[in-house]
Amino acid sequence: MNKDWELTGELLNRLLDWLDPDREAAARKYALIQLRLVRFFAARGCVDAEAQADKCINIVTARLQDLVTYVGDPALYFLGVAKYVYLEYLRDLHRTPPPPPIPPDPEPDPSLETCLRRCLLKLSLDDRQMVVDYEEGEKQVRIQKRRQIADDLGMSLNALRIRIYRLHQQLRQCMEQCLKELPAH
Repeated sequence: MNKDWELTGELLNRLLDWLDPDREAAARKYALIQLRLVRFFAARGCVDAEAQADKCINIVTARLQDLVTYVGDPALYFLGVAKYVYLEYLRDLHRTPPPPPIPPDPEPDPSLETCLRRCLLKLSLDDRQMVVDYEEGEKQVRIQKRRQIADDLGMSLNALRIRIYRLHQQLRQCMEQCLKELPAH
């Protein structure tokens, strides 16, 4: 069914004729069906129960040509359609929106790079090389490299982690001090 489809006066008259040949009885049935549909959706927690009920009525009205041979209570047909509309409502409700676009990487702050270089130069050559080597690489390469560093230094991996942690602390303090000393942008 087209999403822009609307219930026109002519279609409403055809629907009322299908509900009952007596126009007043048809209007009462229509009002009762609409009320039942709204209750159906409201009881299931639909925040827009009226809109869902209208959607059911529109669907049934669009299919009136196929319903000429329908035998039975029209209200039950509307409720059958309502079950499918409710399932569609749930599917749309649980559909997750696409993730927001990933923002571009910000340009590196030249003051951070300047301070990091200054602070690394304050470390001994061996400590500086160890920190740089420790942080280099991706996943498995990094793990292998860290094991190699620990083996080369004759220490356990845990002892290496502790030593790197202390060097990181020194670098952090140095960076904080350096950034305070730099002129503001």
